[in-house]
Amino acid sequence: MTYTIITGASKGIGRAIAYQLAAQGRNLILVARSEELLQKLCEELSAKNVDVKYLVSDLLDEDAAKLLFDWVEIQKLNVDTLINNAGAGHWGKFADCAVEKHLQVMHLNMDAMVTVAYEFLKRSDARQRRYILNTVSTGAFQPVPYMAVYCASKAFMLSFSRALRYEVKSQNVYVTALCPGPTESEFSATAGVNNLEKNFSRFFMTAEDVAKAGLQGLWKNKSVVVPGMMNKLSTMAVNLTPQDLAAAMSANIFKNN
Repeated sequence: MTYTIITGASKGIGRAIAYQLAAQGRNLILVARSEELLQKLCEELSAKNVDVKYLVSDLLDEDAAKLLFDWVEIQKLNVDTLINNAGAGHWGKFADCAVEKHLQVMHLNMDAMVTVAYEFLKRSDARQRRYILNTVSTGAFQPVPYMAVYCASKAFMLSFSRALRYEVKSQNVYVTALCPGPTESEFSATAGVNNLEKNFSRFFMTAEDVAKAGLQGLWKNKSVVVPGMMNKLSTMAVNLTPQDLAAAMSANIFKNN
């Protein structure tokens, strides 16, 4: 019996991925900070005749990744898939925000993602095919003023995912970077991007559609998945645009949030 770990599982894209994996008959380990939300989700998913376990964990805590996989080993669970979905962002002028907030975004989006992936590769069974899906963002493809730290951290995630994919391909490990655009979730409110839906209405997708695209790409061993035609076209355009111009264009959208 194998399990899939999903971090940031209680809301948004993580929750949608959990539902779709359960529908595929996959056993789950859900990780998030809210025990109430995790308990409710476990009850709902257990009705789909899969085994669902949860662990309350804040990946900002020191040694959280190590403790997660210590728990997995104590429970004697065989994990073959990791959905690295936990993340955070913050809108506003860089110097107007407390540096602690910036560091939290960096720690969760980069440090925690790396350490969870590291523990997974070190402690999972190398004799079986393994999968890693990292939830990144279309913001990884360009500098975005007023969300400078968030998008820079996502650029790190994208680069890391691509490099790691090459390193482990001979070890029967699939690594996919899921790069959604604006998605119907709690992210906008949490990050303080109040006009995201208004400014990007043509790009918005449901969490369910993003999850479906990500999982399809993972099983097909795709390097990068950008869900939605408008988002694909946008990232293609950014790749052809000088970075200073891309930053100026992004600034015009985000500065009046």
